[in-house]
Amino acid sequence: MRPQPALAQWWTPVAPAALAPQVADEIAAELERAASPLVVTFYLGRDADAVAALTELCELAAAGVIESVPMRMNFPADHPLHLGYQWNTGGQNPLLAAADVVLVAGSDVPWIPVSNRPSPTARVYVLDIDPIKEQMPFWHVPAARYARADLAIALRQVVARLRERGGLDEGVVARRARRVAAVHRSQRAEWTARERQRDDGTITAEYLVACVREAIGPDALVLTEAITNYDVVCAHLRPSRPGSLIGSGGSSLGWSGGAAVGAKLAAPDRTVVSLVGDGSYLFSVPASAQWMARRYGAPSLTVILDNQGWAAPALSALAVHPSGATAAMGAGTGFVPEADLPGVAAAAGGAYAATVSQAAKLPAVLARAVRRQLVRYRRHSVRRRRHAHLTRGAARPLSPAVGDAPTAGVPPDDARVADRGRDPVPMPGGALGCARLYGRRGDVPVIAAGTSRPMMVGG
Repeated sequence: MRPQPALAQWWTPVAPAALAPQVADEIAAELERAASPLVVTFYLGRDADAVAALTELCELAAAGVIESVPMRMNFPADHPLHLGYQWNTGGQNPLLAAADVVLVAGSDVPWIPVSNRPSPTARVYVLDIDPIKEQMPFWHVPAARYARADLAIALRQVVARLRERGGLDEGVVARRARRVAAVHRSQRAEWTARERQRDDGTITAEYLVACVREAIGPDALVLTEAITNYDVVCAHLRPSRPGSLIGSGGSSLGWSGGAAVGAKLAAPDRTVVSLVGDGSYLFSVPASAQWMARRYGAPSLTVILDNQGWAAPALSALAVHPSGATAAMGAGTGFVPEADLPGVAAAAGGAYAATVSQAAKLPAVLARAVRRQLVRYRRHSVRRRRHAHLTRGAARPLSPAVGDAPTAGVPPDDARVADRGRDPVPMPGGALGCARLYGRRGDVPVIAAGTSRPMMVGG
């Protein structure tokens, strides 16, 4: 074998595929005839161009969009054609049942047919780079057509064909758009009502995520591994910009710790925020992840939705055996005695760590956390540029901690409140009662939200 020169032109990526013209025409014709067209998507937002193409198509045909178990921002949540999220947790989605044309654009599991499915008379079209999921045994979504294509290209083809055909009735489209927008407004009003601060000061997951949304702004990059609160994160974070939300999409836990470091290194000018459960936080090996973040100058804000245990296994058992031992005993995988989760980050990464037990204090602590991270990142950037100049580009990693050692302890803002005689019962979307924050002092702190048992706040 002869060595070959390293020529970049020999290693170009595979060109993206397009729809066959007759398939684009067929989908356009169905959208012209549709009374209630709907798009279901899961990961289309991996490509920002596909988000723009989907938006153009939906506005042209007044088609609503449902995000099914989304791990990306696939369609702007603030768009009037956005019809919310579904999480395959049981129960028929009436919007899916009412659709007469369904376009599945980039989705592994658009619905679970045993409990939620389109009407038997609906025309379903599946567009994907892998439309039949060749590596997933027993996968099947009954559809009129499966088409392998790059989503941005395919959707633009359908848009172009709709314009060429000229068969859309403007009056029908306008009435449909008003109907979909009314559903959108009703959903948002319901979500907003859930975000209200409770009179007793309890922190709910909905209130927490709404406070995070206001604190970080629309340009932040959010990593979600909230598991039983995935739905709360999407509905109350309301991501509306491509690339603003990323989830692992995998079945294992612990992705977010290392992912936050990589995200900050890839997008150093953006605020990186992780919204995680306490179980997934522990699986992320936080001591190593926080040390590594400090070592490479990659600050991020971690918000722990702490329900004092792993709720997902109990919920899975109840879903399969609703009258079994788990239901009879009320068993849960509780974390007793509890761990000082922010303290792990403080010890390993010099983090600013806090636990908030009163809802009224949460906005101010979040604002302080984001502000400290931004100051720390600017300081690190200056240090890194100065060091690179002095060493003339020496090929060795830089330590962001030089000259900025953290304080050893984290003083409490609230007294720890005892209520240790009661075992926690992990439940998704319920009262959290406390919010924990940590992050390197001066970096983005981490905020955790716990169960209905108050914790201490460290500043």
